[in-house]
Amino acid sequence: MKQTRLGRVDSEIQTALSNIFTYDISSPELKGTMVSIVSCKTTNDLRHCRVLISIFPDADKEKKFFAVKETIPFVRRQLAQRINLRVVPELQFELDNSAEYGAKIDKIIEDLHNGNKD
Repeated sequence: MKQTRLGRVDSEIQTALSNIFTYDISSPELKGTMVSIVSCKTTNDLRHCRVLISIFPDADKEKKFFAVKETIPFVRRQLAQRINLRVVPELQFELDNSAEYGAKIDKIIEDLHNGNKD
């Protein structure tokens, strides 16, 4: 399958998932929580899709991530209604920790920079 089509499918899935999590999920565990879809990576056969998500605020992130995983059947049904694919991919959600990692690296650099001035 051509990479350009796969990229378009990934983009379409990402947009649809963003809309689903913004407007359609009414889980009480996710009340007041912002779930951002960072990226989607679909396999060449379009059977599986790995979705990186970011959850804000960070309090009880694991509990909220578990609540997101519980919504997978509902999200797949909504996704099937919004995108035109023969088979809707199996969704695998993963937490994106790049913001936390970036903050950690910034702190290390700042500590090194402040240590050199002393």
